[in-house]
Amino acid sequence: MKYFKNKIVESINDVLETEASIKDIEDSEGERGDFSFPAMKVASEKGGNPREIAEKLKEEIELGFLEKIEVAGPGFVNFFVKKDLFAEKIVETLSKERMGLKERKGKALVEFSSPNVAKPMHIGHFRNNVLGDSIQRMLDFVGYDVVSENYIGDWGTQYGKLVYAFKEYGSKEEFEKNPMEHLYNLYVEFHEKMETDDRLLEKGREWANKIENKEEEAFRLWKLFREVSIDYHKKDYHRMGIKFDRWTGESKILDETKEILEEGLQKGVIKKDPDGSLFVEFGEEMPATVLKKSDGTTLYLSRDMANLKKRKEDEDFDLNLYVVASEQDLHFKQLFNICDMMGIDIEGCEHISYGLLNLKEGSMSSRSGNIVRVSELIDKAVEKAKERIESVELKKNAEKIGIGALKYANLCVTKQKDIVFNWDDVLTFEGDSGPYLQYSNTRAKSIIKKTDSKGEFIGEFSDTEFSFLKKLSRFPEMIENAVDSREPAKIANYLSELCEIFNSFYHKCPVLKADEDTMKRRLKIVELFESVSSVGMGLLGIDCLEEM
Repeated sequence: MKYFKNKIVESINDVLETEASIKDIEDSEGERGDFSFPAMKVASEKGGNPREIAEKLKEEIELGFLEKIEVAGPGFVNFFVKKDLFAEKIVETLSKERMGLKERKGKALVEFSSPNVAKPMHIGHFRNNVLGDSIQRMLDFVGYDVVSENYIGDWGTQYGKLVYAFKEYGSKEEFEKNPMEHLYNLYVEFHEKMETDDRLLEKGREWANKIENKEEEAFRLWKLFREVSIDYHKKDYHRMGIKFDRWTGESKILDETKEILEEGLQKGVIKKDPDGSLFVEFGEEMPATVLKKSDGTTLYLSRDMANLKKRKEDEDFDLNLYVVASEQDLHFKQLFNICDMMGIDIEGCEHISYGLLNLKEGSMSSRSGNIVRVSELIDKAVEKAKERIESVELKKNAEKIGIGALKYANLCVTKQKDIVFNWDDVLTFEGDSGPYLQYSNTRAKSIIKKTDSKGEFIGEFSDTEFSFLKKLSRFPEMIENAVDSREPAKIANYLSELCEIFNSFYHKCPVLKADEDTMKRRLKIVELFESVSSVGMGLLGIDCLEEM
């Protein structure tokens, strides 16, 4: 627990006149006590025998919450905390707002999801959605004023292709019956035809120019396609339990894009090619990139430049986070580099890069229709959950259990790692899984409901009880680490380990059948577990259940 670590570090620095930090204090178990400090580090920095330095700390450190200090090995200083004081501090800390974490002030924008118009979201979007949602939940928990934004892909050549395809071989009746399905089929059909007809690409560009120039028919169809796409996506977001503070898109930044390109030309950062296109060179550090085509159409990067500047100047966000897959790493390096060259403030701008999620058969492609849709993914997860639930009454929980399984499967993997999608792995309901977290949390609630007593720390802690308490005490630090690294996997994996310990504790240490003092002590531990696991699951966006 951070409180004790800070006190120990202060004492070490006073005694040794050094600059140890809380990171130098290790959590430990058993013979190594509750916390451990390697004096070897001080010895390497200041000289001296590490064992003698450790002995000096043992003799001179006096802290009221310590039961004893021991020296082990070449120079490890092991600190044993008085169990009753440790337990009191855990209760005090976990009952505070933000579980005792220092409030972080400032405005944070989290941009995630960002689906394209006329394309259903697929399993790759699912990973993006749950990652972005968890990050915004964590930032909000520690005190940031968070704004979540869905910046949809609604501009560019692909929409010229779509308008052309709709005019040439679309069906008004099919569109009215199932707009997203029809638009997506047209998108796939256009690219299939384009493989044997080179003229189609030019047709798409022509209609994209018409949209950009807001010619009546082209702009009207584009706007209609945008509206029906957003309505379609909202259904998936509702099922995933994800809400956005605002919806924007590339189309909302067109005037600002023209202005920033002109500004870049004047500053000499952006250069003009003889064919009329605009580009930026970076030297040897990264390849040059085009910002505006020779036909006058702007590109995604130029619109991102304008949007970044607008967010900074108009809203002054302290954090501007982009949750986008690793395939766009170069894009964001170029974006931040160009803005910096132009004197635009990029402090607090971060690309939250994450690994791709692919099918066993290979990469997904919207153009070829080779995708697994989010709606299909959720439907299968819910169906799997229904098969596992024996009680007819409790089948109502299938949606939350199925989605919980999907969210955990995506969030428990470190974000930098790629995931090869496999139904059996994603929809597991055993062990390290979302349903396991839900089951453990529900079991704790069941224990609490079966008694009118309130938990209270009375009597001596057994080793099993105290070890569990120590694991619970590390939750606030785990949140802090997850926030700093923008890594929900830290919380997901911590909760999985915590639930495993809880279920072992439940079998080794009966709660309701113990004598009164023991029952109250163990009940208090169960209450703390229920609180921690509920908060942790909330940070992952996984619903807690009352029955399971």
